Amino acid sequence: MLVLDKDTPIRVRYHAEGAANVVFVVTSSRNVVSNDDEDDYGIVGTTTDDGIPRIDTRLKGKLLRLRKDVPSVTPILDSHWHFQEHIEPLFPADSLVEQLLCKITPDFVKKCNAALRREEKEPSKKRPIKRHGVNLSESETHGILITDMRSDTTHASIEFKPKWLAQSPTAPAGSKRCRTCALRAMRDNVKHDSNTPQQPNAGKEPRADFLCPLTLVSDNHDDTIHPSSLESILVKSKGAPIDFVGFKDQIMSFFHQTPLLRLLRDLQIQKDPNGILNIDPSNVDFMTAMALRDCTFFLK
Repeated sequence: MLVLDKDTPIRVRYHAEGAANVVFVVTSSRNVVSNDDEDDYGIVGTTTDDGIPRIDTRLKGKLLRLRKDVPSVTPILDSHWHFQEHIEPLFPADSLVEQLLCKITPDFVKKCNAALRREEKEPSKKRPIKRHGVNLSESETHGILITDMRSDTTHASIEFKPKWLAQSPTAPAGSKRCRTCALRAMRDNVKHDSNTPQQPNAGKEPRADFLCPLTLVSDNHDDTIHPSSLESILVKSKGAPIDFVGFKDQIMSFFHQTPLLRLLRDLQIQKDPNGILNIDPSNVDFMTAMALRDCTFFLK
């Protein structure tokens, strides 16, 4: 198993993060620098005997995901075991982004935390303000290497979360909105001004620039994906080097034809037939269903 420590000849650069993890871009170290305040805020290490830094082949084409120091976040070994045992067997191998376990040392994590803190001080950097002050867990012993699905000079990548592809089992009878759209409508239609009483605008139509997950797997030809909804996916896909306008028809056709989204929907139903109000949170199938409702879909 690959081990990453303070002497590993790589640089890591902040890419993105969620509530539980931070994702870094991994590149080869070009120079040996021991100063923590290096310009690109990377991690540096030793070079080879000929003085040329080289990156381990297992790191090429990978991003590095590290766990945050948050009490509710599951340790990497446990979450990776759950992925291998309960998620991976459900899908064709070629439909999953590869995930490789690696070991990390406390010194390596400290270097990454230092890079995060520097990221927070630079107004031009990418770390959102709401994430400031939350560091990586220095007690964590493992990280995950994931295949880099970002857009590059020759390929464009679309990235989005399908969310709940089936109606919530606990939704009221006759509900016209799926869980995702109902949640968005609630947030849109309630005024959050502290000086104004909260008044839901009940007659207001849901915004068209949000994608309704149910349209992705609907067999009803009237349930088309609104062009604005598709546009919202394309705009949020980071770093795409091409204009997607000419590909909208092909993309919508893919969404309606791929069996992968319908498989994802069927698994969500199978793993949680009772709904989130009637389940034991420690139930493995329920945890799997919730993971499937929060997964990220890549189209490259």
